[in-house]
Amino acid sequence: MTESPGKAASAAGSQGDGFPGLAGRLTTDGRHPVLVPEDWGRYLDTSEWALGSDGLPFRTAARVLVVTQDSDVLLLEGHDAADPDHSWVFTPGGGLRPGEDPREGAARELAEESGIGVVPTDLEGPVAHREAIFRFATVTCRQDEIFFLLRLPDRCAVGKEGWTALERDVVDSIAWWSPQELHSAQERGQEIYPVRLPALLGELAAGWSGKILDLTDPVDAEVLAQLTAHPRQRPEPLSKDPDD
Repeated sequence: MTESPGKAASAAGSQGDGFPGLAGRLTTDGRHPVLVPEDWGRYLDTSEWALGSDGLPFRTAARVLVVTQDSDVLLLEGHDAADPDHSWVFTPGGGLRPGEDPREGAARELAEESGIGVVPTDLEGPVAHREAIFRFATVTCRQDEIFFLLRLPDRCAVGKEGWTALERDVVDSIAWWSPQELHSAQERGQEIYPVRLPALLGELAAGWSGKILDLTDPVDAEVLAQLTAHPRQRPEPLSKDPDD
């Protein structure tokens, strides 16, 4: 599954200074009572997602930055199932299967989403890491993303044959973007994730430096810090009547 949107502050219910909806108690089933509805499993694959200690569904994902020698980059564009007017552009990738190696997961996801088949050792890295918090449908999620780099000499053909039913529903396109097209889209207000991607294309096309980049968006970092600073607690179990 591919989702990688942002909008962390709005997802977390930010109002003014701080994030007043973050502190308090979890529901009895471990959910954040404001950000995660009871039926969250309708929207997320529970084989990939599990409720974390903060009450948000959490998973680890592997992604691939596919870049040509001309700094063109392969990206998908998708929309929110609950808000079709909210769209974003993002990199190929998705959640890891239980016990799956991130590099192998990245290669699998790339093949499923683009038709580009590579062996895991073709991927450089991991070259970057991103902590993300975002809303998908009606659910606020938290995701750790591990990025690998695939450098190609030129653009190649891509296909949708491996897309899941959900991807066909919420992903609108997969295409190559030039650096100019990506910069222009971002300037027009198009959401692009990671946010720093347009500025990194030249560096990535030239080759990985060996330094792992932190691509966590500043707004996500702020919300995650608030979640850590104000952990929610599970309610205490009801004490049993000694006469029972």
